[in-house]
Amino acid sequence: MTKLFALSTAALATALSATSAMAAADNFNRQSLGKKWVVPYGNLYIANNQLQGDTGSLGYDKKSKNDNIASATVIMGGTDLEYGAVAVGRIAHGKNAFAKIQNGDGDNLFEDGALYDGNNGNGVFFALDTPVSSPATLTLTVCGTVGIMTIDSAEGRQSYEYDYGKAFGTGGGLGTYGAVALDDYSSSTGGCTKSVGLKAVKITHSTAKDLSLSK
Repeated sequence: MTKLFALSTAALATALSATSAMAAADNFNRQSLGKKWVVPYGNLYIANNQLQGDTGSLGYDKKSKNDNIASATVIMGGTDLEYGAVAVGRIAHGKNAFAKIQNGDGDNLFEDGALYDGNNGNGVFFALDTPVSSPATLTLTVCGTVGIMTIDSAEGRQSYEYDYGKAFGTGGGLGTYGAVALDDYSSSTGGCTKSVGLKAVKITHSTAKDLSLSK
């Protein structure tokens, strides 16, 4: 019995390790992005141990292929128009949810957000309830057809929810615009049970104008 218990415990530990290994994490503390990242849009690279990129770039971590949650720290790089984004879904095929926080008026605050699809594509762009200082942690959880964007910053936590009316599958990645930098990327599975009852603002439409779409 003792031996069987020991074997069962070992098997469970192995299974848990395998499950954990499916999630991705990247602090970008190296010289080059490497082969685990694929960049189908634009150009992403590492500078000062952070992820940066050309305007409108979007890439994904191959280790995130089974995940429906993606998160990263967004760091403002200047006073230009800039955003940092996290994406969930089949990014290589443009079939993904895309959440971003954006600074458009040079005030050193992220005052707008968006829940789009593709690479800064269709969806809804809106003013945040409270402007957000840098750095801020941006998390996107996709549950079925619903995308939930959560922002954690010195100003507290804000959550926004948007129903895309379609599913995206799994996968995780990051997007850049302007001088923004991203750090401490992670992805995982689950989160949908915890999202039930979450005090998220449901976004259905907005009259806010996204300046990044007019460039």
